[in-house]
Amino acid sequence: MTNQLLKALCLPAVTCAVFSAIPAHAAIFTATYTDTVAAVDFLPLVDNVTAGDTAVITFQLDNGGTSLFNQTWNDSNIVSVTFNFGNGAHVTTFNPNGGDGLSTSTGSFVTNALGTLTAVPTSWSDLNDVNVVSTNSTQTPTNWFVNGFNGVYYTNGFSNEVQLTNVEGNIVAANWTIQPAQTQTTPEPGTLLGLLAVGSLGVLARKRQ
Repeated sequence: MTNQLLKALCLPAVTCAVFSAIPAHAAIFTATYTDTVAAVDFLPLVDNVTAGDTAVITFQLDNGGTSLFNQTWNDSNIVSVTFNFGNGAHVTTFNPNGGDGLSTSTGSFVTNALGTLTAVPTSWSDLNDVNVVSTNSTQTPTNWFVNGFNGVYYTNGFSNEVQLTNVEGNIVAANWTIQPAQTQTTPEPGTLLGLLAVGSLGVLARKRQ
């Protein structure tokens, strides 16, 4: 058998074997709701936020799966929840599962066979000992709600808040989007080893020509 034939047979087979052995990893999905900050009615607004600002609520979710289709993400699958007001003027990220979990946890994010959201939480909130990952606020984030009627975000106890113009819409599936979070682009060790193995075979085959 010639060296050229050996290369033609061996390299594709080894390449397939190496890359098929690389395990699939769970994916993080991002569910997003966008609204507008409402005018104050009782409590003052949180710092750096004014009525009419864009309000974005983002959940990062990981249920261990890799697909967007026929999935359910419940409160135990929350990686983080971020409240972004005024396009970055006031941004806070919480990780409830890194603390004592949610105070209320009714409902889940659910997709159908097409990957479309068919249900979203009807009452997720964190009222006590919130686990703040990061904030650019000078105030202390203390509470948040996604339940269709409350103010959605509070600081300094219940001293300052953000209400939304269409708050009832944040429990309607059609008003949310869900998509895979940005994937990691750095090759993992198994991938690098596979590439090195295939490259080494190529070098050996050339030396035998």
